[in-house]
Amino acid sequence: MGAWGTAAFDNDDASDRVYDLEKYGIEAIESALTNAMTATDLQMPDDVDAIAAAEVIAATLGRPAPDVRDDILLLAGGLAGQVTRDHATQAQAAAERVLAGSEVADLWAETDSNGEWRGLVEDLIQRLAS
Repeated sequence: MGAWGTAAFDNDDASDRVYDLEKYGIEAIESALTNAMTATDLQMPDDVDAIAAAEVIAATLGRPAPDVRDDILLLAGGLAGQVTRDHATQAQAAAERVLAGSEVADLWAETDSNGEWRGLVEDLIQRLAS
């Protein structure tokens, strides 16, 4: 059984994405955001990958989630100077799209933790907008 939790890196797909982010850096972030914004039907893993990439961008800009993992902070530190305001704008739009309609949003809507998940994504959107 796979890992599944409300925070951005609490599921297997997003945790797997960390490897790509470590290996390919900004290109992996840009790819995740592009996939989320160009998909006609936003499905997993593209939706959770976009949220993971957005969290790394927020952390790189000095606005990490309160409980972000140390490896994500380290990854974000390595991207300092590469992440731009445009990346934050794209990440915000991708997170809004995930929240508005995606497979992961549909799955969370069927659970008692939907409010918590939505709140975390809304917080991410606010941190990216700052």
